[in-house]
Amino acid sequence: MGVGKSSLFFLHMADISNQAKHSPIAKQWTDRCLKEFFEQGDEEKKLGLPVSPLCCRLKTDTAESQVGFITYVVQPAYEVLGMMVPRVKEEINPNIEFNLSYWEEVQSKNEKN
Repeated sequence: MGVGKSSLFFLHMADISNQAKHSPIAKQWTDRCLKEFFEQGDEEKKLGLPVSPLCCRLKTDTAESQVGFITYVVQPAYEVLGMMVPRVKEEINPNIEFNLSYWEEVQSKNEKN
C-alpha cells in the first residue's frame, strides 16, 4: 500500500473509530453521529429533498443501524488493520466485539417489544 493510499486508509479508520472505543464512549459517539444525521434529514425534508439513508429520525432504528455499521464497515476494516498492527487485534478488536454484542442485545429487545 503506497503512502497516499495508506494515509487514506488510516483517515478512514479514524472516521469510523467510534465503535472501536470503550462502550460508554462508543455510545456517546453513536448518539452524536445520529443526532447529526437526523438534523441533516430534517433539513432535507424541509427542503423537499429525499431523506438520506439513516437520516430519518422516524424510521432509523439506532441498534439496527449500529449492528449493520459494525458488521459491514467497522469489523472488516479493523480486521485488516489488526493484520498490519497486531496490537489493534489484541486491544481494539475486543471493544468492537463487545459493542456489537451490546447493539445486538438492544436490537433483540427492541424486536420483542
